[in-house]
Amino acid sequence: MKKIGLIGGLGPESTLEYYRNIIASFRESYEQTGFPEIVIDSLDLNNFTTLVEAGKWEAIIQLISIRCEHLRRCGADVGAMASNTPHAVFDAIQAKTGLPLLSIVKATCDFARTLNVRSLCLLGTRFTMTSDYYQEEFDKYNMRLTTPEPEEIERIQHILFKEIELGIIKDKSRKELLAIIRRIRKAAGVEGVILGCTELPLILSHKDMDIACIDPARIHVDALVKECRC
Repeated sequence: MKKIGLIGGLGPESTLEYYRNIIASFRESYEQTGFPEIVIDSLDLNNFTTLVEAGKWEAIIQLISIRCEHLRRCGADVGAMASNTPHAVFDAIQAKTGLPLLSIVKATCDFARTLNVRSLCLLGTRFTMTSDYYQEEFDKYNMRLTTPEPEEIERIQHILFKEIELGIIKDKSRKELLAIIRRIRKAAGVEGVILGCTELPLILSHKDMDIACIDPARIHVDALVKECRC
């Protein structure tokens, strides 16, 4: 098996889920293969968020590529960033490290294509919802992404950083998120929703809605596990 390297901490709650789900994927085959080796470099979310808000992307590229090299020197054969936001500069980070990285955006798009859907709602951090790095990948296959209204984006940002990132899950907030999805579905006719922040699956799941619910974090883990077994 290949050794997995994870850039974590962005945020800590989703990093825990990545680790937990990777291990769970190997339970059935544990007697034959054991669990994979995993090395995690957990970054400071506050520092990273400050860099994003200041638009210091060169500093982000340098920071994460150096950490990827740390993982490679620790023996990692394949790597992943357990967060959506740094994928805005995925190609630049990959160009600066010898560690092969798996993209959460590409894996999500590949999965969405298997569902034969053409229009999706994208939820995530403020940065993800107001940037085009997801849409650029989906544009290759003529798939349209719709994002919330500005005030809804700010509310989602608050839920993510003032609640979920602190381990706080509120039913009231879940209902608010579902109301946003219902509004967008009615207004734009979307066929599914992308939970484009790795913390969103901690509060939302397919059980909460009657349209396709795409969990990039789960898809990313599945891609990592598949590559690990190669």
